[in-house]
Amino acid sequence: YRRGNFNGTWDDLICDALMSEREADIAMSPGVRWGPSLIPGDDITREDIWNVTSMTYGKAYRTEMTGEFIKVILEDVADNIFNPDPYYQHGGDM
Repeated sequence: YRRGNFNGTWDDLICDALMSEREADIAMSPGVRWGPSLIPGDDITREDIWNVTSMTYGKAYRTEMTGEFIKVILEDVADNIFNPDPYYQHGGDM
């Protein structure tokens, strides 16, 4: 499920898989929000992944980034979510 701006169980599952399969130190998710929640213990099918990510063509990249660049990304997303001026609140997920 995903009910807030900071993380969800699908994000955790996808990021854990990315770190494992891509041998990465961290993984970032664009914020999965679509599709129904699953009941604990249900099998996860390919269709479930497509439903929650809203795509059937997803690509994942492994890229080296500096800490400074990661900071820029996170600050930009935070500005989109929490900007005091509502005209600059564009949404996003941390």
